[in-house]
Amino acid sequence: MEMMNLIFLFALHLTLLHMGESHSLRVIKPNVVALDMDGDPMTQMTSVSLQCGDEFKDVEIHWQKNEQMILSKGNSINVNIQAMLGGNFTCHGLSGEVLNHTLVLVNPVNFEKAILKQNQDKEFITCLARNYNGLFHCSWKWSPIRNGVVVFFKAFRNSSHINCSLDPDNAGLTCEEEKCSYSEEVTRINLTLVVRNQYRLEEHQRTFFIHDIVKPEKVSITKAENNEFHWGTPKTWNMPCSYYPLQYEVKVIKPHKGCDDTATPVENEYINETHYKVSDRRRSYTFCVRAQDPFTNQVWSDWNQQSVSFT
Repeated sequence: MEMMNLIFLFALHLTLLHMGESHSLRVIKPNVVALDMDGDPMTQMTSVSLQCGDEFKDVEIHWQKNEQMILSKGNSINVNIQAMLGGNFTCHGLSGEVLNHTLVLVNPVNFEKAILKQNQDKEFITCLARNYNGLFHCSWKWSPIRNGVVVFFKAFRNSSHINCSLDPDNAGLTCEEEKCSYSEEVTRINLTLVVRNQYRLEEHQRTFFIHDIVKPEKVSITKAENNEFHWGTPKTWNMPCSYYPLQYEVKVIKPHKGCDDTATPVENEYINETHYKVSDRRRSYTFCVRAQDPFTNQVWSDWNQQSVSFT
């Protein structure tokens, strides 16, 4: 019997050690905490300490979880979080008034991300800038089977905060960094996005240079005459062009084909000028043009195209 008790105490000790090593609690923002859980949270139960507030030490307090009364009373309580069943814990005074609240979210560290969808580059967040003026936009796509909500976001470079605002559709951030467009980038921008579905939390990180995400706007074709095409620098691109040059890809393809069609084009050139003369032709064709920052060789603008018909 004594040996059995020793085995039981030893097993209990291991369990407590495992629970202590498998989770940590951190503050996301005021009144919101994240319970980071390693392993499979569905098999775990974790005790979390909550406090109504120092100013309520002498107040008789009762608690609710998700608007349902729980037995715990007093300014400081311990609650058990099982699996990913976090919740919104509110403390109330004698007359029922809400004194404070804490939203407990569970972050299953080893689980695959499931609230946001990956893009074609296997990234959860897509960022782009139209120029080097400091304005950039980051977006994401929600999983169609989960009702996602943005909990928190921040962006910074070095220790300098970057102002960001959440888009009305809840699927993007518009950010503006106060910087000189001529300055050289030495360190990357760091972006953190925290989202949740019910009480499950996911944290996404993205780091980048502006020159890695610059995508010029679509080129506007201003003239098309006698197989010669002219276009202008996108209005949002930095000036002067001598300091912020663009290179252009031009293609001549068969009619009724898209510019991204993989079939061999009739003509295909990379040029620095904003005009191009198509070889003398008597058959219908489609002219395509797009722009790229030649110093980065990163993201191309979307194609613009013009169809030419011969009868």
